[in-house]
Order: sequence, then C-alpha cells, then structure tokens
Amino acid sequence: MGLNMGMGTLCRVSVLVLLGTLCGCGKTSDNGSNSGVGGLPEQPLADVGPQQQSSKLDVLFVVDNSEGIGDEQTVFLQSVPAFVSHLVNPLCLDASGKPVAAQPASGSEACATGTRALTPVTDMHLGVITTSLGSHGGTVCATPDPGEVDPHLDDQAELIPAKRDSVASYMDSGFASWDAAGQTGDGDPAVFTSQVQTMIGAVGHTGCGYEAPLEAMYRFLVDPEPPLSVESSTGLTTPTGINQELLQQRAAFLRPDSAVAIVILSEENDCSIVDSGVGWFVGSSGRMPKASVECAANPNDRCCRSCAQNPSTPTPHCPDLKGDANCAGAEHSGYNASGYNTWDALNDSINLRCFDQMRRFGFDLLNPIARYSDGLTNPEVYDRAGKLVPNPLLAGRSPSLVSVSLIVGAPWQDLATDDSMTSPDLTYLGAADLESGQRWPMLVGDPENNVAPSDPLMVESIDPRTGTSPVTQAPLVTADSTDPLANPSNGHEQNAPDRSDLQYACTFPLATPKPCAKGDQNCVCSPTKDGDSSVVLASNSPACQPPAGGPASTTQYYAPGYPGTRELLFAHSLGDRAVPASICPKQSTGDGPSYGYVPALDALVSRIGVTLE
Repeated sequence: MGLNMGMGTLCRVSVLVLLGTLCGCGKTSDNGSNSGVGGLPEQPLADVGPQQQSSKLDVLFVVDNSEGIGDEQTVFLQSVPAFVSHLVNPLCLDASGKPVAAQPASGSEACATGTRALTPVTDMHLGVITTSLGSHGGTVCATPDPGEVDPHLDDQAELIPAKRDSVASYMDSGFASWDAAGQTGDGDPAVFTSQVQTMIGAVGHTGCGYEAPLEAMYRFLVDPEPPLSVESSTGLTTPTGINQELLQQRAAFLRPDSAVAIVILSEENDCSIVDSGVGWFVGSSGRMPKASVECAANPNDRCCRSCAQNPSTPTPHCPDLKGDANCAGAEHSGYNASGYNTWDALNDSINLRCFDQMRRFGFDLLNPIARYSDGLTNPEVYDRAGKLVPNPLLAGRSPSLVSVSLIVGAPWQDLATDDSMTSPDLTYLGAADLESGQRWPMLVGDPENNVAPSDPLMVESIDPRTGTSPVTQAPLVTADSTDPLANPSNGHEQNAPDRSDLQYACTFPLATPKPCAKGDQNCVCSPTKDGDSSVVLASNSPACQPPAGGPASTTQYYAPGYPGTRELLFAHSLGDRAVPASICPKQSTGDGPSYGYVPALDALVSRIGVTLE
C-alpha cells in the first residue's frame, strides 16, 4: 500500500512499527481527558482567578478559508461593522437593557439618556489569520492541484497581509489598529472597519480542506516554537525550524497588558492534525487502515486498535490482531510487513479523514482539546521537546482577560434563549444558562463515555440520521424529501452516494441563489468538471432545492454547516470565557441587530465588556 507519494514502502513499514507506540492509538483525545500528543501528561486547568481588566483590546479573527466557505465569509464580512461600532461606540441602553432612541455619534460623547453597554474601546488591534496549515507531512494540501488558481494551502497561521499581495494594514504592521486619539492607530472608525473588511475579503476560499482553526489560533498566540514547516522524515511527522516572522507578528500585535478576544469562524469540525509521530498519515495518498472490531461498539475500548498497529507490540489482555475479523488476512511480519487491511476508496474519502478516526481507523491523530484549553488557561505549556515552558500568551496576562467566540456548525436553536424561538431577534445563551439548560449534552454528548450528542443534528454521520431535536421537537426528515424547509434547522437529511460528505447540522438561505458552474468546488451543487450532475441529483441535498420545494438541481439555494463538536468541546472547557454561536444565521438577508453574525458578535462584545476597565 502506497501511503504517501514519493515515500513508498518506508512509510508503510513505519506506520506498522509506530502505530500504537507513538501516536497514542487506542486512546481518546477528542475530549482532552487522556494522554496528550506523544503521550505527554495533560495538565489540570489552572484557576482562572478573579476577573481582571485592561484599557487595551487585541482581537484575532481565525477565518476558515477552505472551499465552500465563501457564503459564510460574506455574511461575516457584512457583520463586522456592527461589531466594531459596538466596541468603539457602545450603545446607550435604558434601564431594561434596550437601546435608547438617541445614540451618540462617537464613543467620546456621553449618553443623552441611558448608560453605555460597556466602556468604549479606545485602543484596539485586530488581525486576521486562516485555518489552513498545510499537509502536516502528508501529500494532501502539500501542493495545489494542477490548474488550481491562487491556492493558499498553508498560511502558517501568519497575519493575512503577510500571505496576500497588496493587503493594507496600519503602518504595514500586518493588522488594523484603532486609537480614538489617532496617535498609535487610525482614529476614524470607518477607516479601521474598512481595513478589517479588506483583510477578511482577502482570505479567500482556496485553502486546505483540513480546517485547523484551533491549531492556527494556538500557533499565532501560544506556541513557544511555531514551526517554519512540517515535514515527514523517516516516517515521522517533524516540525522544522521556528517561524521567526510569526513571532515578530505576535510581538507587534499582542500587547502584554491587553484583553484578548478570539473569533473562530468555521463551517466544519476542527481538524487540527498532530505535528508529531505519524500525523502525516491523515493526509497520505494511500488508503487508511481499518480498525479492530472493538472500535465499532466503543472507540474508547482499550482494545480498539488500528489494523496497522505493530504486531510485535500487542496490547496486553487484548485479542491478537491477526485473528481480528477486520484485520485478518493482512500479512504481518514486523519490519518486513507486506500490508494491512484498509478501507476501499468508497469508504475512505480524502475529505473525511478527520471524521470519527478512532471508530474507523483505530487511531486518533488530532490534537487533544486540552492542548487549546491549556493554551488559553495555564501559565505553562509544552514546547516541542515535551518540556513545560512559560506560556507566551499568559506571560503577565491573567487568563480572565481572554475571551473566545466560536461561530461553528450547530443549530442556532440549540444555543439560543427561549425568547429567540418566537421573536425575530436572536440572543445567545451565556455559559451559566448553557449549563443549567443542559445544552452541552445536546451539542457534544460525552465522548469520554462514548455518549453521542442528544440532538441528532449534532451527530457526525455519513449516513442519514433519525431522531428528534430536543429543542424544536422537530424530527429529522428522510433524505428523499423535496422540501428544504422540512426540518427548521437542516431541511432534511441527504444521500451520500460517493460517501464523501457528512450530514448537515444546519442550513441557511443564501441572499441570492447561485447557479453552480462545472467543477466549482465553492458551490455545493456543482456538477463535475466534465459536467456530470448525477451525484448532485442523487445526493438530493436540501442546499440544492428551491425554497418552495422541488427536486435538487445545480443551483445552490442554501449554505450548510456541519457539526462543530471539537470547537464546542473547547468552548465548554473555557466556561464563561467562551460564547458559542451558530454558523447558520437566523437572519441571512437584510440588516439590523439580528442580521448574520451580529448576534454572535454581540454576545462576544458583552463578554469583552467585563474585561475592559
């Protein structure tokens, strides 16, 4: 089996030798509860401590730039002016918390009536990075496909002006800078906002499909040694060099005494592949190994292993893989291994390599969520050599000053207040209400105990799902439906005849339907490059059906979001410092306080407010 173009047998043998010894195979990591990358012990989360405040604010946007994200990027870009305005010129509210009729023209003016929602921000940096981090030593996302236009497969978690031509920033700093006094930044909010929107517009959607928003965030803000490149050497994924350019950007952007806000926008689940061990295997060009029979029932079972595991180092008290029903038939002879049982092409789509890894492949090559919780909480983090070193983000900064907005795949109904169900407005639940309302079991389940989310819309699956939403009480609708509004969250299930797509958590209507050109990967309903639309029609996606109902076509009417369970597990771990929201806006046309991601960003603004002095 050729696992990586140009690496041949060496890589196959390396996998057989290494799986189960260096990558933590057979152990869960999605919930961050077991051993970390390379078997490093996970730290307990430090006490955040009392809420601290700052007069400065540094905001980082982590924007998905994979194919198909263009519609969400447009909504995000159009939601940014309200976000900036609500920070630099916060609304004046009456005693009931409603905006008063007469609002001041700038943040320096007093409210004629009412009081400010928060202290006006007078000193702010805002930078933009993407979710594309390259191949991790594999072949997928290593080089662009022939004829691909303007690929950005590895942005190295650097600020957009460093990775795109002719994108302006304040004094060529790489980020936008706001200073109400006009001394160390732009004093005109319109100039500042326009610069931010230009950066978002330059992100594009030709990046790597293995979206890594959590790792990109970590690299820019936390990683003590962000790699210059990640390669595969003698069968191991190896970070090489230190990205001095990124460290310089970090030093210029991140003030040591600032409050920090992070906004993550992604339509898919996080795919932050490990940059160690055999992480390259996820992006290899060969077929992935099957998992032992135990994995199907419980991926947390200690005997859940990969059929590629080294046969010379068996797992104690577990059956021999040579006799496993899934693995039997592959010839194992240690370093002279000739192969192992793999999935066929139909059941091993390159697009879904990060989906359900333990259950399907018997290993987990994604970074544990604890890596990112630690990064925003603990005063020490692991360096590349596995040594605990000072956390660059929290050097002198209280973790209470860090806030995160996660705009990801989930029904907005699962994250919203009860009033939002019947009102045209949308208000997202805070951390305390998410806990008391038992929303987390709906959204993420309990991975440590192999419990799926209780909202079937949040279950990652290739095959159509069944069940009823515990919030809307609406049942999931079968994949043969011709009504894209049959279920209020995701329309209905879809078919996956080529088994290369997951079911949707949610959908939202496009402001303008778009006919899909042949081979356009940024259009959900696109025919192949040869003009074959049979898969689109067979999939019967609700995204490709008109609002009035009817068969699927090659015109896209809705944009989808996929279950973002890893990002939401991360949000849960941060408590009241995180404000999760849906990638599927309740209102995707028009304007006003409920448009697009304005409600999501307003929830972040409220959280930021407590960090400002």
